[in-house]
Amino acid sequence: MINLRKYIAVIIMIALLPLASFARDQQDDPYGNKLLQEVRTTFNQNNEQAFYDAINKYRNYLRGQDDTSAFYLSWKNEVLYDINHNHFYRALRKTMSMQKDMEEHGAKKDLYKTTHLRGIIYSLRGNIPLAHQYFEKALEQVDHSQPGNLVSLYMDLSNIEMDTQPREAMKHLNCAIEIVKANGISYEYSDAIGFKVIVAYAMRDWKQVNDAFEEYIKLQKVLGQNFSTTYYNYAVICKAVADKRYDEALQQTTKLTNTTDIYKFQTEIYELAGDTQRAFAAQKRYMEVKDSVNNVIMSEEMVGSANDLQDAEQRHEAIAKRNRQLMWTINIIIFGALLIGFLIYRMNRLRYMRHLKKQNRELLIARDKALESERMKISFLQNMSHEIRTPLNVISGYAQIISNPKALITDAERSDMALRITHSTNNIVRIVDEILDISDKESIHYLDKTDLVSCNMLAREVIEPYIDQHSDVEMRLETLLKDSCKIMTNRREVEKILNHLIDNAFKFTQQGSVTLRVYQGKSDNMICYSVTDTGCGVKEGEEEKIFEHFFKSDIYKEGVGLGLSLARRLARKLGGDVILDTQYRDGARFILKLPKE
Repeated sequence: MINLRKYIAVIIMIALLPLASFARDQQDDPYGNKLLQEVRTTFNQNNEQAFYDAINKYRNYLRGQDDTSAFYLSWKNEVLYDINHNHFYRALRKTMSMQKDMEEHGAKKDLYKTTHLRGIIYSLRGNIPLAHQYFEKALEQVDHSQPGNLVSLYMDLSNIEMDTQPREAMKHLNCAIEIVKANGISYEYSDAIGFKVIVAYAMRDWKQVNDAFEEYIKLQKVLGQNFSTTYYNYAVICKAVADKRYDEALQQTTKLTNTTDIYKFQTEIYELAGDTQRAFAAQKRYMEVKDSVNNVIMSEEMVGSANDLQDAEQRHEAIAKRNRQLMWTINIIIFGALLIGFLIYRMNRLRYMRHLKKQNRELLIARDKALESERMKISFLQNMSHEIRTPLNVISGYAQIISNPKALITDAERSDMALRITHSTNNIVRIVDEILDISDKESIHYLDKTDLVSCNMLAREVIEPYIDQHSDVEMRLETLLKDSCKIMTNRREVEKILNHLIDNAFKFTQQGSVTLRVYQGKSDNMICYSVTDTGCGVKEGEEEKIFEHFFKSDIYKEGVGLGLSLARRLARKLGGDVILDTQYRDGARFILKLPKE
């Protein structure tokens, strides 16, 4: 309902900068305080390079002082600075580096910070399910003896659930309120009650809006300077709407600093007031502002991806150069050996030949890797060019038609065009998410397997979104296991694997059925999930190629060819595998195997 994420990121940034310096200000440390002041000053200036120079200098100083907590907090502030400036790709890469550094230095208690940051990044980029996963994981990692960190995580969960699951959002917010009450934190208490007014508004529970607002105003009088005004303007708007004072609510929206929130609120207020024409105009302005922000984000992420590819190419060129130098060294050695004499040459000929063969094998391996890297780069660029250019053309074309006041189109046609624009935008976001996700999994060598999962219950939950989704294709579930059968694994990653396999089945099946079957393997102690479709099947000779990055058997199908590759990689990290059943010829059948113990 209300896009408060960016606003909250700014609040967190401003709040944490003084916190990072608290311990240092208590000491006689003029140099450290001087570096911190440079960070604060450059943060408020429009000079990114100056800020990065200042924060890096300060962070290096903290590492030298062995101040681990302040060190990682300053790094977190740098990531939040990037988030605040819409550099989400850059921020995500920094969180990966930050997590690796924590693992290398044994800072396990700080790991939740990187997980929390990823949740913030994905929520701002519109990937709410992935953001929810990271916030939940951060709750598992965080030290529960630190109430402030718990409150922040619960409020973040409430914020991302507010649009689609307002009741769940209220549950998480109440958890935050209980923690605040138990610890007597007055400022955070008024903050949470103000946010409660907004969540109640999302639920359209006008009574709860009035009750929460009344409590909020009482806290303002009682707390004085300790009262939080973060959500004050939002709460006043919600209260006015609850009282049906729509004109006053609309006037209050002009006091908001976030343009997206202004038009979003105005759209809802006009809609509640029954003024559909103005609601439509406000919605149009809201979409224009949101699309503008999304275009900036997408452009920044595409530039980041291109830079990564360029860095990889430079590394490959450096390897080739070293190999050429090695070849010259070998030739010089051979020439010198010949000059020593015929007898010595004959005695050592066999040894040198073995050495040369070994080096040649290494060169061939290096050459094959370079050729494979070149193939992957070309495949990646071709897929990205097609998969991103197509939805961009759709967005551009329909946007021109919708924005043309002289266009003779009906409301139904306009609505259909808006849906197609949204679908195309989601496709682009999904493609970038897949690339970031597989990049993330490349850097992870171990996945936690601490979830006790019911095999049948997991299967039922996974297929639920697909039932009745495709009119010509039936989604089926078959199981040979008892409901009591459970395994220890990573639930989220198993769900992700099954979703990739089912999505792939529906993509290549025009009519018939897609069947998810659960059973125990006969020859090994493995739990199997097979996804069988009645589609076109896999071409002969492509049985293993389909698991390679960016490989697509049909270039006209949606996607960039990462689903099956990511599914197999995740399965193997869980101790299992994903294979193709080559005996099945009426379509395709993929089998996910997971260890039972």
